[in-house]
Amino acid sequence: PDFDASMPLGLIAIGTALDYNNHEVEILDRNLNPSNEYLKNLLKRNYNFVGIGSFTGKMLYDALDVSKIVKENSQTITIWGGFHPTIVPENTLNNPFVDHIIRGEGEETFLNILELYEKGKRFNKIKGVDLNPLATPPDINKFPVMNYGLVDIKKYPHFYVSTSRGCPYKCTFCYNSYGGESVKPYRNLQVEKVKELIRDVVLKYRKKTFTIVDDNFPSDKKRMTEICKELSKYNVRFDTFSRANYADLDNLSVLKKAGCWQIQIGVESGSQRMLNFMKKGTSVKMNATAIKNCHKIGIMSHASFMIGIPTETIEDINQTIKFIKITKPDLGGAGIFNPFPKTVLWDYCVERNLIKKPKNIEEWADSYQGFDSPKMNVSGIPDETLMKYY
Repeated sequence: PDFDASMPLGLIAIGTALDYNNHEVEILDRNLNPSNEYLKNLLKRNYNFVGIGSFTGKMLYDALDVSKIVKENSQTITIWGGFHPTIVPENTLNNPFVDHIIRGEGEETFLNILELYEKGKRFNKIKGVDLNPLATPPDINKFPVMNYGLVDIKKYPHFYVSTSRGCPYKCTFCYNSYGGESVKPYRNLQVEKVKELIRDVVLKYRKKTFTIVDDNFPSDKKRMTEICKELSKYNVRFDTFSRANYADLDNLSVLKKAGCWQIQIGVESGSQRMLNFMKKGTSVKMNATAIKNCHKIGIMSHASFMIGIPTETIEDINQTIKFIKITKPDLGGAGIFNPFPKTVLWDYCVERNLIKKPKNIEEWADSYQGFDSPKMNVSGIPDETLMKYY
């Protein structure tokens, strides 16, 4: 078990929608309970569906194991959801242990499936199911506030709060950069809805330390300020994420007063050429200023970097090292770049034969060994040298 497991926010979100509409829901987090015997015992309850969240990477191995156990020990229908089946649908559906997939956001689609299923009708024509066109992205303000009671929150070392979905930026390494139909538009929860969520987190679930996991929480200053006023009432401590262009002294001051102790900033590289190549929309100077501002306000700066990007040279990596030495972020780390499917850089790598498209789920899982592995090295830098710099 991974005792530093992250809360499965996607499963909680879908479970909340189903539970709110009077469907019986059980969430099994395999990071906390990987026992196959436990899973087999659960299946004796004769569930109608097992929904499996999946992200491109090693977790696909376990998603397949779960699907196989479900099909071999029950008549339950398996439905895969999450990023991987959304962007690699045909490949996922070809697996004999995957009955259906949900592409895009799953709350409304899963509810539609259950409504038809309970009436004894087929649901294979619903938008967002299998290879059908995606459903219109939902209005997230219509959903009930997250029901964290669906999991045992005491087992998670970090409590996560989400107040938005998507990202308006087009970094070429990111899933949001893909120009196809599967991109989620950027949407915020309305301030009143966020206030309701915060009250639940603090008063109902008794959590006063948490992470706001939005990609760019300070992006709307007026909204952030109103939310921070609410946070200030409860003497909380939280960390969050921001782009460098939002880490100005005014925003950081508001966050600090509300209880923010750390901000993670995706710096990515100390080379302006690489930032331009990734269409990051930031500059080396802007990133340096963001870290300097954090030091000045007294918020810890957590800077994240990537190496092994296509076209990157040793000189580019040395510029990143120089940037770190000069700016002295409080925390941080580097990961080896992995090109994820349906991103601009994925297409770039495929067109230049830097990678081979995996043929099945097992190959997808095997290809992505993590950000500490050169398995997907698409730079011109030898694996051994790349690992040395990592």
